Amino acid sequence: MDISPIGIAKVIIPNLPLILKTAVLALLARSPNASVQDVITEIIVVSARPMLATPAPILKSQIQSQKDWGVWGPMWIARYTIPCTGPGFLSDSRYPSPTEALRRAIEYFGNKKDALNPPRIVDVEAEWTGYRGGVSAIARRPDLPEYEQYNMLMEEVDQGGPTMLYFHGGAFCLMDPVTHRYTTSALARETRGRCFSIRYRLAPQNPFPAALLDAFVAYLSLISPPASAFHTPVPPSNIVLSGDSSGAGLATSLHLLLSTLPRIGINRLSFGGRDVSLSSKAVAGLAITSPWLDVSRSLPSVLKNVPYDIIAPPSLDYTITHPNFPVDSVWPTSPPRVETYCEATIVTHPLVSPLAARTEHWRDGPPIYVSIGWESMQDEAEVFARRAYLAGNTVIFDGYVGMPHCFAMMPWNEAGRTAFNKCASFCKAAVEGSLERREFATWTDKHGLIRTVKMSSLGMRNSERRMDLDDEQVDRLLENQRGWRVDLEQRLRGSGVLKKF
Repeated sequence: MDISPIGIAKVIIPNLPLILKTAVLALLARSPNASVQDVITEIIVVSARPMLATPAPILKSQIQSQKDWGVWGPMWIARYTIPCTGPGFLSDSRYPSPTEALRRAIEYFGNKKDALNPPRIVDVEAEWTGYRGGVSAIARRPDLPEYEQYNMLMEEVDQGGPTMLYFHGGAFCLMDPVTHRYTTSALARETRGRCFSIRYRLAPQNPFPAALLDAFVAYLSLISPPASAFHTPVPPSNIVLSGDSSGAGLATSLHLLLSTLPRIGINRLSFGGRDVSLSSKAVAGLAITSPWLDVSRSLPSVLKNVPYDIIAPPSLDYTITHPNFPVDSVWPTSPPRVETYCEATIVTHPLVSPLAARTEHWRDGPPIYVSIGWESMQDEAEVFARRAYLAGNTVIFDGYVGMPHCFAMMPWNEAGRTAFNKCASFCKAAVEGSLERREFATWTDKHGLIRTVKMSSLGMRNSERRMDLDDEQVDRLLENQRGWRVDLEQRLRGSGVLKKF
């Protein structure tokens, strides 16, 4: 995806006839999606899909998507780097390090002989984000040290309000906290809380589990701050994990990691030269929008929902990688991989694709909020929500008919605004402990009419879905998608054998 002005023009100009035709038909209520999408949404879908589907050199796209245009308007930003290296960080503690704990969790869900060696731990850059009241949209950031920016931020945060540990989307290989400042500052505004948005390592340069290790470090820094931190320890009961798209998947993987460690006997860690206790209730909640929970893209909605979504369908040509990115200094990798994010053998590992986690893995979890549209990731969101519900958790499933990927982050219509506000309300209620378990999910149409569905029926056969996505069917589809990736990756690497995970 080339988001430079020239790159955008190269994609948009050839598609102008289709965009104009769609706009006219939508205004006349004669377009293909008129019954489920508003005019602006239809125009955005036909404009954005070809742009997102046009591969550009990954490194070029990363540089474009990480450009910081400065801090403007009603937001506080305090930049902070979590120290993880250097004198005083390592200790002689008998408790495992974050890296060792992650390695054991990966091993727990997989096969010991195939367990990955986690990457080295590194310093993690992050941004504290809060709402700045009483200023215009073009107000400039005050020229103050970062810790004073944080103090100013905290003056507008309610005591005891939620702390959202936020992970940006971008397919694990693009975007940055700077691209999501509007989202995180709006979330802080609506919750009267604060966001801690981290700059986790991106693929393909840093494949799984680098991003998850960075996310884990960010969580540990909240509950056990380094000496240089601006904040005081944050109680787990005040932390909500949140994110969009792949960031939502990363938040869900972190939740799974945090809930798994006590089950495998890891209740204390050595972090920052200190021994840190892990609570059995690690967070107050999980709030995810348009979550990417299946890196293998195995379920039917990746094809069925193409007419409504901004994301192009996966290729059915299993002899090439997809997207087929142009060659640059970071892609293809050495040795070659099919996926930017991970080795083919582990594409269905639960910490890579949380869809692969069983119902029992979600037991004793925090309340969960999931918003989703009629997008490629609909099926995986429904299956995950069903499993989390059947595991005994409080789950709020908030579906929107006809809406494309990440609609809740781009509130051009009532559905987007409603979903965003519900997500914020959930974050507040999760920390307050005022959420009640629900038996029904909701689907809201373009007119605001709400249809309820039993939580236990999510992902199962209905008037729009031709098959039951029960556990056996999901496992079968996951293994099929894993299988061809392993075969292709082996061919790409020539000789050598890829072990079955």
